[in-house]
Amino acid sequence: MEKRRCVKTDEITVNMLVHALRDVFREEKDAGASTKETGDLILRLAGHKDKKLYLTDGEHKKAVQALNGLRDTYIENGRYTDGIDTVLMRIMNARYRTYRTR
Repeated sequence: MEKRRCVKTDEITVNMLVHALRDVFREEKDAGASTKETGDLILRLAGHKDKKLYLTDGEHKKAVQALNGLRDTYIENGRYTDGIDTVLMRIMNARYRTYRTR
């Protein structure tokens, strides 16, 4: 058993995370950096059906950075960021919970 961040999710949260991480994945791929961690997280989110999402510290950090980058892009284009802010705060305020590895 290990400690992971537990995030309550719904369809909007998962879709917003996939959208933000997709942009990060493209940037990493263009820069020639490793895309394994981002790609694995996107695939895990694509098949996510539970009400709770457990993130490791690395995944949590990447999700926050990706959502913040998406928020910056929206602000540059003059779009509203209310939905992104909600998801970002939900991820940032996630508490540690015990996670059983299978």
